[in-house]
Amino acid sequence: MRKFPLIFILLLSALATPQEVFACSCIGFTDTEEQHTASYINADLIIQGSAISVTEKSMSLVYNVSVEKVWKGQADAYIEIETANNSAACGIQLPPNESTIIFINTNDGTYHTGLCSGTTAVDIADLAIWLDNHDGTEPEAEPEVIAGPEHEEDPVEEENRVFDDVPPNHPNVKAITFVRNEGIVSGYKDGTFRPNQTINRAEFTKIIITANFTQEATDNCESQDLFSDVHQSDWYADYVCIGKNDNVIDGYDDGTFRPSNPVNFAEAAKIVINAFAIKTNPEDQQLSVWWKPYVFAMSRIGGLPPSFTDPNQLLTRGEMAEIIYRVMTGM
Repeated sequence: MRKFPLIFILLLSALATPQEVFACSCIGFTDTEEQHTASYINADLIIQGSAISVTEKSMSLVYNVSVEKVWKGQADAYIEIETANNSAACGIQLPPNESTIIFINTNDGTYHTGLCSGTTAVDIADLAIWLDNHDGTEPEAEPEVIAGPEHEEDPVEEENRVFDDVPPNHPNVKAITFVRNEGIVSGYKDGTFRPNQTINRAEFTKIIITANFTQEATDNCESQDLFSDVHQSDWYADYVCIGKNDNVIDGYDDGTFRPSNPVNFAEAAKIVINAFAIKTNPEDQQLSVWWKPYVFAMSRIGGLPPSFTDPNQLLTRGEMAEIIYRVMTGM
């Protein structure tokens, strides 16, 4: 791991080769209040701080940040925040020694941020005032009344919840409603969806296969050579079977599938690109980092959810629904 002065890192970023520069896909908001509220809800930690140094890793940058103020969560005086090392993967540059409002997600004890998180050094005063006045409660969703045939989507009202733990103002509510209505997911027996829970490789494979193949095709899949840690009696064996036969999923070099391992965004992007037969850029295939062609392709079609900050970031069930919704509807 190499450590460089922060200004040097920013200079290198400015000189990145054109083939690695793609626009990160974030949700557009109609007004500032809506944007701030969504950023607040999605974040686990919100601080004002200054980047004092940066460390370069293989796929990311790790900023050492001096914490000046905390609006949500708890933080030490100095924390490390990780972000992807390029804007195509929604990485964001933190200006050196300059106060920045940073919206942070946590995964396995690691802090992450990105372009779609709400992090900004611009108009910091206005956002700081909004955060100072925000009491931390999520606003009640009010039904939108629009007369006439042009009204295409009704808001998800409280009494029409598809899952007990997905309120109308949840950032992934439309996506979760979509995958439920399409029969892709059914939730848990207790009536919950658990949108903030991470998803493992077996679960993600089942859901992606369900979105692309009929149940008959899945039931009739035959393979004598799955993975050393996947057995025919496992509940997910048929889905792994069709996923492997159709080159949707790969195992590890040691012949395992590791079904209980949580899925990160890099792995999810590759599985989704393979499953939905989405074309990658041939030039991206020449890049030395394996995940870039898949994440770049997802970015180009708008398939990455706004909460995406880093390829190593673990995927939640809500984000899984958001990806499927975006890919299947062309949002």
